[in-house]
Amino acid sequence: MANQLGILVQLFLILLNTKYVFLASPHPKLLVVSYDGFRYDYFNKNITPFMVQMKEEWTDVEYMTSVFVTKTIPNHHTIATGFYAETHGVLETALLGPEGYLNLSQELFTYNKNILPIWTINALDGEDRYSGTMMWPGGEYKYRGMVVPSHVVPFNMAMPWKVRADKVISWFLDEKNPVNFAALYIEEPDFHAHGLGTQHPKVKDLLRKLDDFTKYLHTKLEEHNLHDVNVIHLSDHGMADVTMSKIVNITELVGKDEYEAVTTTSTMFIMPHEGKEHNVYNKFKAAANKTGAFEVWWKYEIPERYHYGSNSRMSSIFVVAKVGYAFEGLYDSFPFYQSAFNITITNASVFGVHGYDNEDRRIRPMFFAKGPAFLSHCKLEPFHNIDLLSLFCNILHISECPSTNGTLEVFKPCLKEYEDPSKDKSVYAALISMIIVICIVVLGTLYYLRRSREQRYWHAYK
Repeated sequence: MANQLGILVQLFLILLNTKYVFLASPHPKLLVVSYDGFRYDYFNKNITPFMVQMKEEWTDVEYMTSVFVTKTIPNHHTIATGFYAETHGVLETALLGPEGYLNLSQELFTYNKNILPIWTINALDGEDRYSGTMMWPGGEYKYRGMVVPSHVVPFNMAMPWKVRADKVISWFLDEKNPVNFAALYIEEPDFHAHGLGTQHPKVKDLLRKLDDFTKYLHTKLEEHNLHDVNVIHLSDHGMADVTMSKIVNITELVGKDEYEAVTTTSTMFIMPHEGKEHNVYNKFKAAANKTGAFEVWWKYEIPERYHYGSNSRMSSIFVVAKVGYAFEGLYDSFPFYQSAFNITITNASVFGVHGYDNEDRRIRPMFFAKGPAFLSHCKLEPFHNIDLLSLFCNILHISECPSTNGTLEVFKPCLKEYEDPSKDKSVYAALISMIIVICIVVLGTLYYLRRSREQRYWHAYK
């Protein structure tokens, strides 16, 4: 009797554990996790054992190539859309374009009305397809006037990483609108590396914490029986160190009376006053030759390999720092760095900067992936992040994936043949039916045995 009860309890636990299967979407599932500024060679520091193990056991690449400029917002929008910055129009975090000054607004992300991000593409591919964006840049906005994702959390640095992960997992199990695509953004190690440099002990500690977080995320997916979720871990760009002596004071070199500018630590969008165009260009060109610290181009001179100049938002003159240098705009961040990181900035201080040439090795981002769509122990050749949208469409089995600047071909050596996940649900349904039948049989048997024993006792004592 005890053995039979034990079997019944085990069957009940199996039934309880498989409930998550029926809460989840019937469609192929994908979770994209971005670690901002995670350079491809951070894995060589021997402080991220879980991620290194995942890279070895699943699909991996030595490095990706970002789009130019190698900034967070342009590259996250490229990852989401598959287009170069000059095509999707998100040239920088802040711009002064024909629409006026733009800074992380809906207008910044919706320049090209023909382009949709993957979360919208997925939602439009079927009535029961739902998407979620957890702090992903541009994830809370409407594209072509369409609805935002079913589940959205705007950027909130105060929300702990594990809470973000738990929330995203709950979206996959949502009873009403279970997502089959979600994007999760983590602002580290970029945030601390900007103020401390890439080699600071605090940055290394954050890499350890990111490794622990990655393990937590995959553990929770397993606990909730979300074995069929494909998980892609990636970053948007790398980072290079800049010392105090490599900060260029443009104002001292060129002045600022003859132009307007939108300036970051590594880029400058120069808009000369009317009639001053050539004078401003010549001054910047002379300063570039004198310092060897930056490049200066007319809009039409920007190298074709950057795919950056052919956009109405581009200023007539564009300036970008060479790797290892920064513009005086970095000084403006010093008070924040000292307060946020409890440091005192001196001549020996080191800072982290990106936005540079996307072919420099220090700017390379990382990528690795795990899930039913990927082969194990598979190494990809280096690719560009414009290729990712095609990969996302393939994994999600999107019926009409838009043409982009990228290609799926680079991923094919590590992709399995597509299998309809609804077949898995049929198997689970059959399993549950069988468990129910077994439970009925066991309960019936227990009842019969109990009645038989009671009858024997009754006959023995009557």
